[in-house]
Parts: sequence; C-alpha cells; structure tokens
Amino acid sequence: MKTGDLVKVIKNDMSLVIKKPGPKNNKFFNQIGTIIKEAPYKYRLYRWFEVHFPSGVYETREDAVEIISAAR
Repeated sequence: MKTGDLVKVIKNDMSLVIKKPGPKNNKFFNQIGTIIKEAPYKYRLYRWFEVHFPSGVYETREDAVEIISAAR
C-alpha cells in the first residue's frame, strides 16, 4: 500500500478505522477512499494509513482495508 491507492474497507470495526478528528463513527463502511499518507507510528505490529473517504479523513489499519486500484 502506498499514497494514492484506492482502498475499500473490509472490516467494519471502529477500532481499526478511526475518524480523525472527531468522535468514532461507522460512516466509512461501503465507501471507497484514497490513501493520503502513512501514519508516523513506529514500533507497531501493523502499519496505519490516513485515508480520505467521502465521509471524512480516517486512520485505518492495513488489515482493515483492501486495495481496489493501485497508484502508478
């Protein structure tokens, strides 16, 4: 996964897809978003990404989304 990839949420889990900023919600499900950048977390088991969905910007864990179309 890298910046510009189109992704879709495959796990409807609000602890893996977190709205940034704001309260948790599940308005991200069944939407397609674009990866903005990789979150700067170090020493974690999974990578986290900032993804722009039509409902806002969310931080998502890499195993909660799947790539639909890779950026060139």
